[in-house]
Amino acid sequence: MALPVTKLVLIAAALGGIALAGPASAGGCYGGECYRYAVSPPVYATEQENVLVSPPRTVYQTVPPVYDTVEEQVLVAPGGRIWQTRPGPRGELIGCWVETPPRYAVRRRSVLVRPAETVPVTLPPQYTTVSHRVRVAPARAGWVPLEPGYGGPRVGSIPDALGITGGSAADIGVGLGFSRGSIYDGY
Repeated sequence: MALPVTKLVLIAAALGGIALAGPASAGGCYGGECYRYAVSPPVYATEQENVLVSPPRTVYQTVPPVYDTVEEQVLVAPGGRIWQTRPGPRGELIGCWVETPPRYAVRRRSVLVRPAETVPVTLPPQYTTVSHRVRVAPARAGWVPLEPGYGGPRVGSIPDALGITGGSAADIGVGLGFSRGSIYDGY
């Protein structure tokens, strides 16, 4: 009596699962390409950034006046002729004209050289350096090919073990995006 096709497929699948689960659970891999699940944490870097603390601004400063001390000669008494009298040798009064030179004195005084003024002064901007963490690469996880010698014996390929013709492990890897050239190479 012939078994229905569905029962035949179920039995073949169960036998294939038992045949493949044994080596995989024992740590070995019988496929042409074996994979492992790899997780990579996010990558962070520290960046330095100049931050403006205060913008440029203009303030007004008062410059005090500048004084100087000046010395100058001033006329105290003009010179000239004056009538002068004095007692003579016999007691009589004698008068005569006497030439007197002018008299001068030195006078000191403060002189304004430059008046007080208000001057605009532009203050430069003030910066400070701030450090902060920046994510360079996100966390990644995925199936990546095993390096040679990582696990058990590597006999045949998964399609060959399942009896699929016309397909190879490289074809399945390309379909999954984990063949050579994957972003997950190197894990």
